[in-house]
Amino acid sequence: MKEFWQTITTTWWGITLLCIACAAVWILLSALLYRQFFKRFYAILLSGIAIIVFSWLLIILIILGAIKMKGNPFFTQPRPGKISKKTGKEKIFKLIKFRTMTCEKDENGVLLPDEKRLTKYGKFLRATSLDELPELFNIFVGQMAIVGPRPLLVQYLPLYSEEQRRRHMVRPGLTGLAQVNGRNAITWEQKFKYDCEYVRRITLFRDLKILFMTVGKVFKRSGISQEGQATMEYFTGNKKYNVLVLSAGRRVELVNAFKAARDRLGINGDVCAADMSDLAPALKFADKRFIIPRIADDDYVPQIIKICKDNDVSLVVPTIDTELVKLAENKALIEGETGARVLVSDVQSMRICCDKTLTAKYFADNGFDCPATYDIVKSKDLPYPLFIKPRDGSSSIGAYKVENKKQLDFFAEYVKNPIVQECVAGKEYTADCFSDFDGNIITVVPRWRMVTRGGEILKGKVEKNRYIIDDVKRLLTSFGFIGQITVQCFLTDDNEVKYIEINPRFGGGAPMSIAAGANSCENLYRLLRGEKLSYNEDYEDGAVYSRFDGSVRVDK
Repeated sequence: MKEFWQTITTTWWGITLLCIACAAVWILLSALLYRQFFKRFYAILLSGIAIIVFSWLLIILIILGAIKMKGNPFFTQPRPGKISKKTGKEKIFKLIKFRTMTCEKDENGVLLPDEKRLTKYGKFLRATSLDELPELFNIFVGQMAIVGPRPLLVQYLPLYSEEQRRRHMVRPGLTGLAQVNGRNAITWEQKFKYDCEYVRRITLFRDLKILFMTVGKVFKRSGISQEGQATMEYFTGNKKYNVLVLSAGRRVELVNAFKAARDRLGINGDVCAADMSDLAPALKFADKRFIIPRIADDDYVPQIIKICKDNDVSLVVPTIDTELVKLAENKALIEGETGARVLVSDVQSMRICCDKTLTAKYFADNGFDCPATYDIVKSKDLPYPLFIKPRDGSSSIGAYKVENKKQLDFFAEYVKNPIVQECVAGKEYTADCFSDFDGNIITVVPRWRMVTRGGEILKGKVEKNRYIIDDVKRLLTSFGFIGQITVQCFLTDDNEVKYIEINPRFGGGAPMSIAAGANSCENLYRLLRGEKLSYNEDYEDGAVYSRFDGSVRVDK
């Protein structure tokens, strides 16, 4: 035996065999005890070596980052780590990365959207994964591993299911199974599936495979973000966001717009529609449909409350003027009983907007130009042509242009509770506006009403008209509206904005503005899940839309 060991330790082939045998034993032990000991051992060893080897690159990126970001090159954020055996809760640590986005804010002090703050330098760092380099220090001190589920936001913790929370049974990783199977381009459901699959089966050879695949992904620069997003969409948990569209009638476009926004954002929830008639076409396109009483019925509000409770509705969306005041008067009751948000502003604003006489008085009293209003009983020499319509009308029902006294006398008898105003010359516009739940303006989209029928727009053109946008923002601010607001106005040849009326709801032509990029349906879903929105004009200027009718069988 002594001679054997002398031969092994003194000959080149013996030393080679001994090294192979030691390596085999080391690999075997590493494989057998990988999860218990060697995973952490290799993490310390490799991260330490990497910090030394790449120290020159770290220094260069620190200097470049300080220049490009005009200050601190590092981004730090609390993230949940491995679940502690003592407390049973995730250990919170401070993740460190290179900054890829600026800290630019809007006029209200709210951070701009990710896509606006992400710089070209930041895109390069993300594409090459160099922004992750400082995480080597998180790995070295034991807060992270080289391979494991990526550390997500702390605010996601209450949203996880028991199965999803299993991802925190191990240290979070610099890369992981989800990263090599799509990274940010896959859905949250797929991401959690890969994370939990990894936790159930951790092996040395699997980690090595993930590392090699990661290198390939970095060079291919694939899966950096979700389609249409600068980064990964926010995780909304397993909560369902169900939307209820009231008086749905012919609002097929609106129902489909909510469904498309839900699917695009990966929202879990139903788009429900309610109407007093089971022949309403929009009901056929909703995920769930309900028949409700007339608005004047005493059971109208109780039925809405019941529907919201039974179907866990998150948002109630009115679509016609006649329900606005009643919903505003019962908003606190509905929201208190159901937890759903009712998309109406305060009662006083609704009463002003739903009474054309009060609307005209508001315009005049608050410095907003509008058509002159006439008392046909007291006034003698009226400046024809004039416009007559019901004070509480909607959709141009009962609205007529009158050319002389004879016509005025006739329609004054015919139209119930009439208001008579001057007939304004100029281009007629609708401004589709959206404000968040705190009244902060998010979008204002002027649309030229090229062709109308029965008060509804048939053909329209989106125009970023500065005169209209700036003046409408002033009007919205004076009211403090929330949600979708439709403002009707004329733009005179002298670029004066003359307001006709305000409909604080989704107008029939709102899908045009949604299609142009001012997507109020998406905005509402984002607000429901707690996102902060900023004012933007990120919609297509000059887009022309033409609406059409369709048929759907409703007796089945």
